[in-house]
Amino acid sequence: MTIWDWQNEKIEKAVRNLFKQNLCAQKEEKILILSDTLKERIGEIFFNFGLNYVNNLKHVTYPPTGRHGLEPPEIVWTATFGREFTNELKSKELFEKVKNKEITENDEEEIKEILLETTSPNELPSAIVAVNQHSISHTIFRKLCTEFLSIRFASMPLFEPFMFNTAFQANWEKVEKLSRKIAELLTQAEEVEITCPNGTAITMSLKDREGLADTGRLCKPGDFGNLPAGEAFIAPVEGTAEGVFVTFYAPDRKLKEPVKITVEGGKVVKAEGEEEFSSYINQLIHREKNADNIAELGIGTNEKAVTRTNILEAEKILGTCHIAIGDNSAFGGKVKANVHIDMLIEEPTVILKVNKKKVTLMENGNLNV
Repeated sequence: MTIWDWQNEKIEKAVRNLFKQNLCAQKEEKILILSDTLKERIGEIFFNFGLNYVNNLKHVTYPPTGRHGLEPPEIVWTATFGREFTNELKSKELFEKVKNKEITENDEEEIKEILLETTSPNELPSAIVAVNQHSISHTIFRKLCTEFLSIRFASMPLFEPFMFNTAFQANWEKVEKLSRKIAELLTQAEEVEITCPNGTAITMSLKDREGLADTGRLCKPGDFGNLPAGEAFIAPVEGTAEGVFVTFYAPDRKLKEPVKITVEGGKVVKAEGEEEFSSYINQLIHREKNADNIAELGIGTNEKAVTRTNILEAEKILGTCHIAIGDNSAFGGKVKANVHIDMLIEEPTVILKVNKKKVTLMENGNLNV
C-alpha cells in the first residue's frame, strides 16, 4: 500500500492527530517540515494537510544523507537557522568539523554564540517534523535545536504510511505512562543483563546514566522523540558492555539467517551470520570511527506497534528491546560517530541491578511493570 492509495479522509485524520495530539501545535506557530527526496511525497502530504492547522508552515526537501546519524546538509541548516548563521559557521571553518563530528566542547560553545548573534527567536521554527529515510536524531543539528534553542523535534526516519494504522493508533497516555516508568527504572539501575533463547547474553553498566522516555507527546519547548513513539532508552556507560546479542532483523528487512554481534570492552569486535548484513557491520566498525560503540539500550512500550521489518516501528514493539551501535552523544553518552544503527532483540529477559538487588524488568518478552 502506498500513501496515494489512501482516502483523503484517512490522511487528513492522521495528519490532524500528528499536529494536534503529538505536537500540540497552535495555529500561529511556525513549523518546519524536513524531508529527504526519498520521503518527499510524505512531506508534501504533511505540508498540504498541515496548512489546515498551522498558518506558518514550511517544507524543505534535501538530498538523502545515506546513513543514519550523519549531519544533514547545508540546506537544512540554512532553512532552520538562516543563511547568516550558516555563512558564519563556514567562514570560521566550523561547518566542516560539524559534518565530520570533530567539534570540541569549545567549538560547540562557539557555535551557540554564533546562533545567538545571527538569529532571533521570531525567525526560528518552534517545531520541526523530520520525515526522512535516514535519521538525523543523533546529530549536533538536532541537539542544537532541542537542547539549546528549545525547538520541539519529531523524528520520523524510515516512516511508511502503514504506520498510521499500527503504531500511530496507540493510546498515547498509556504509552507515556509506561515509557516514563521504565525510564525511571533505567535511571535507578546500576547494571543490566539481557538474555534470550536465541543466544543473546550481554551485560552493561548504566551507572549514573539517565533513562529517557519517548512518549509521542512533544508539547513542551525542547521536547524530542520519534513518531510513531513508544520506548524508554538509555546510553550505557562506554566500555562496559560484554557478551553477545543476536538479531533476526536489519533496520529495513528480515535477515535470511540471524546475525550474532560479539561485544568486548563496550565495542563490537565482530558480526557473524547472514553474509550481507554481517559484512556490512564488520566493514562499518573498521571503517567508521566509533561505529563499534555500544550506544543505546531501548525498551519498546507501544502495544500497537507490530512491524519488525522497519526499525522505526520495530523498536517500539511491546515485549522487545533493542541495542544500538555508534553515536550516543545526543542523549547522554560520550561517543560521537557518523552512524547510529538500532538492532531488534525479540522476547528478551531483561534484569536490572537496582540498589544491589536484581529486578526483572522483562521475562521472555513479558514486561513486569
